[in-house]
Parts: sequence; structure tokens; C-alpha cells
Amino acid sequence: MNDPIKTINLTTINSTDLFSSEHVECLENITAKFKSVNNSLKNFTIFKTNCRLSQGVPYKLDHYAIALCLNGSCQKTMGHHSFKITAGTLHVTYPGMISVFDNASEDLELYIVLFTKKFVDELYLKEGVIDGMLNTNVDFPPVAKLDEKNFESVIGILEQMRNEYLKEDSFHVQIIQTLLMQLFYLCGRLFKDNPPEEHIRLSRSHHIAQVFKQKVDKHFIEKRTIQEYADLLNISAKHLGEIVKQETKESALKIIHERIYNEALYMLNYTAMSIKEIAEYLNFDTPSHFTRFFKQIAGYTPTAFKKAI
Repeated sequence: MNDPIKTINLTTINSTDLFSSEHVECLENITAKFKSVNNSLKNFTIFKTNCRLSQGVPYKLDHYAIALCLNGSCQKTMGHHSFKITAGTLHVTYPGMISVFDNASEDLELYIVLFTKKFVDELYLKEGVIDGMLNTNVDFPPVAKLDEKNFESVIGILEQMRNEYLKEDSFHVQIIQTLLMQLFYLCGRLFKDNPPEEHIRLSRSHHIAQVFKQKVDKHFIEKRTIQEYADLLNISAKHLGEIVKQETKESALKIIHERIYNEALYMLNYTAMSIKEIAEYLNFDTPSHFTRFFKQIAGYTPTAFKKAI
């Protein structure tokens, strides 16, 4: 079955996809930033925003995002990681991952770079190099707190990219790609040299719990039991359950169910699929089973949620 889920697409992105509609006017020159599909930089964009984020709504991107927080704060959940974004932090969002923003302050301001894998492929780097520099380590959330020197370095690169992007002078694409490479290497250094303090000493139990959540992200549609994930990790279901509870304060089954629920919430928000189609895609045997599952977590039915959107 082909994947029917709609993602937020860089070439057709709408400002209301990530930002509340009543605040879209605060995106400066939005039409200039999100360029037409015929533009040479249709796979890249860069902008500042102090818009209010659409909070609590799961979304996916079809591209990478690197965001530097200039002011304010918010909480972000991405895949199996949850982390706080504050002024002076830089974080990365990967294509295809479910993300949710929460608790955004009124003064939140971000400097954001968006680019597709196709744009990166033009840099002729070996497979996996970019992901390595952008911190896909399962144990660490993809966020780094910058000191003053590194903050100024990142700002300098972003300002140069933005100037080239807006001016469109000769060789602006090549210059932007060169600057993006500098940003990649700087990100790689930041994530390698400055892991969050609470993650410096990692236990084996912590690693197993993180790998479990990563596996849930990948296999939640076809694998629903603790035993199936225990088999993937070559440990007993009882041991896995104990480790996950110890490390996350949540049951392994709850983590599996929450991942299914977040995907359902995303599909109800961003697709025109019927309840029956969503139930089928998420591998429920009947729409009624899906409805009971959703209501048990949300407190209301998916039909009621769909009508309220």
C-alpha cells in the first residue's frame, strides 16, 4: 500500500502549516521567501519569524530544518525525543519525523533554514555524511546550546545565506551551498563536542530505552506488542518492560500506543482520509476498534475531533 500521508512540502509550503493563521502577517515578505517551483532555489529557503507556532498539532516535513532560537522558548517533541528550545539553542528537524511544538512563549523568535535532500545531494557528499553531522545519534536529542562565540558564528553564516538568497546575484546558489556546508560542519562540531550534560554518562539501560523508542517510530504500524520489540532487541519482553519503565517512567505499551495515537492525530489534521481509511492504514482490524483506541487516549472519538477541526 502506498503511503497516503501528506507532509508539509517545501515547494508548496503555506505559512499556516506551522504557524497560527492569525499571526502569519509577522512572517516578513512571505511570498518572497517561499519561492515558486520554477526558481533555482525551490529546494531551499531561509527566514526569520516571531510568529506564534501552531501548538500541540503533530506535523511532518518532507525536508530538513535547522532552527536557531533568538528569543523566547518552547517545548518540542520530535520522534522519541522531547527537549526544550531556548534562546541560543540550535536544533535540527529531519524529514518524515512526527514533530509537535508546545508551551511556546509570546516572544519566541526563530531563524530557520529549510532544505531538501535533493539540494544536499548536489553537494556530492557520501551517503550518511549529512545525517552524521546533523546528529542522528539515537541517544541524544538534536539540540545544542551555543556559547556566545558559536552563536555569533551561526548568525554570521545565516545572515550571509539570507543575503545571497534575497539578492539572487551571480553564483548565489553555489555560495549558499558552500555556506550550508559550513553550517553542517559547525553543527557536527557542536553536537559532537557539546552533548547535553544529563546525557554525558549513558547507561546501557538508557541506550536500550532510546533504541526501543526509535524502533517504535519505525515499526509502530506493523508491530504492536512489547514482545515484538524485545525480539528486535534480542532481550526478553519482561526485561524490556522493566528497562523502559525505569528510564522513561512510562510503560513500553503506553509508548507504542502514544506513537500510534500521534500518527492518527496527524492524519486527522492533515489528510482528507476517512476514519475507515485511517483505521486501515494504521492496521486496525475495524474502524470501531480504531475509534475505541483513539477515544481511550483522547477522551473523544476521531469523528468528533475531525468535525472540530
